[in-house]
Amino acid sequence: MSFEVNETVIIIEDNLNEGVRKGDIGTIIMVYETPNKAYEIEFVDEEGRVKFQGVYHSNQIAKLK
Repeated sequence: MSFEVNETVIIIEDNLNEGVRKGDIGTIIMVYETPNKAYEIEFVDEEGRVKFQGVYHSNQIAKLK
């Protein structure tokens, strides 16, 4: 599955080292093509402050319905 910049996605697995849990919602801010397709995602708290920013592969995220 492919995603685009500014698309809202949901994490489908925990990343507890970074404080991101399955079900957290983030926004894609960058798409990387090499060496493998990956997506930089920004997560914010309830007040809009960045909580975490990290790179995920398509098998770790899903489109928010």
